[in-house]
Amino acid sequence: MMASRVSRVLKRAALVVVSFLLALEIGLRIRNPFPFRVRGDHIVLPAHQSYTIAHPGAIKLDPVTHVTKNSLGFRGPEPPRDWSRRFTVLTIGGSTTECLFLSDGKTWTDQLTRRMTAVRPDVWINNAGFEGHSTFGHLVLLREFVVSMHPTMALFLTGYNDMKLGAALPRDGEFKPQNLSAGHRLMTFVADHSQVGAVSENFVRMFRTYQAGVRSDEVHLDRLVPRPLDEEKTNAILDEHRTKYVTGYARRLTEIVELSRRNGIEPVLLTQPALYGDLNDPTTGAALATAAIGAVSNGRVEWQSLELYNDAARRLSGELRVRLIDLARELPKDSKYFTDWVHYTNDGAVLVGDIVFSHLQPWLVPG
Repeated sequence: MMASRVSRVLKRAALVVVSFLLALEIGLRIRNPFPFRVRGDHIVLPAHQSYTIAHPGAIKLDPVTHVTKNSLGFRGPEPPRDWSRRFTVLTIGGSTTECLFLSDGKTWTDQLTRRMTAVRPDVWINNAGFEGHSTFGHLVLLREFVVSMHPTMALFLTGYNDMKLGAALPRDGEFKPQNLSAGHRLMTFVADHSQVGAVSENFVRMFRTYQAGVRSDEVHLDRLVPRPLDEEKTNAILDEHRTKYVTGYARRLTEIVELSRRNGIEPVLLTQPALYGDLNDPTTGAALATAAIGAVSNGRVEWQSLELYNDAARRLSGELRVRLIDLARELPKDSKYFTDWVHYTNDGAVLVGDIVFSHLQPWLVPG
């Protein structure tokens, strides 16, 4: 008798849960208030989305930033009707391209747009950067969206998100099934076919990102913790990058260049700048070289590590005869241009846009 009663309770509970999930699925299909950028194993562009982001206590960031995405899911003006007669440009990269914490009109893509349109009014530019994306994600974006658009040019600011990255992350929007566990494949399948699954999957990703401490915060140079590293530890860190990750990064950059060119898109590579390095900050005098970075590195070694990836881009520029803008060497290491180790202040974004424009200007004379 007791077992029968328990069975009826469990059946009723299961019915309630199933009914709730069905109702939630229908509701989310009608209107989903969670505009996540990755669903299952595909990028979902945030078309017609807008964000207002507060930065309480921030010193270098504006108190509030406003971000708008157009019908393409990018930042910038709508695509023109006379597309084929325009000089069209996309800037592609991670958070240092998207500049999510800088308001509309203040990103380096916006500054580049102002400089380019002053010289050539038929230029159209959009910011197709996505926070957290590496070259894995850029390849997905190219295949799923950019190739069919056929822009004249695509600028790729890469390097930082590829450090110590041997396989695509969930945020990159692409996975190879053979590299995933059965549970992960099941989650991806459910997310691809269910709004409830997609929302649940993305909340899990957000929680894991929060746990990992992957957030964009201002760096307070007056609170730096020194971490001297001897030669043995330095070489061990650099050797890990060289032997495990840089070759794969170069291979993906090559694929990006070749895929772009096959589809009539002129690729331009940008090296990744950063504040840390073997120097003192000109604005504050803080010692950046010995500043602790992450769990085991410091400013000097982290810059040497990033430069391994930048060197790969420089090397490919010569081998593939692709234009390179060496932003890593041209952007000054000065905290007035950076909010943290890699993201830009408003002034930093202006300077980045100016540097990029100075290299592209020769192309802007109409043929």
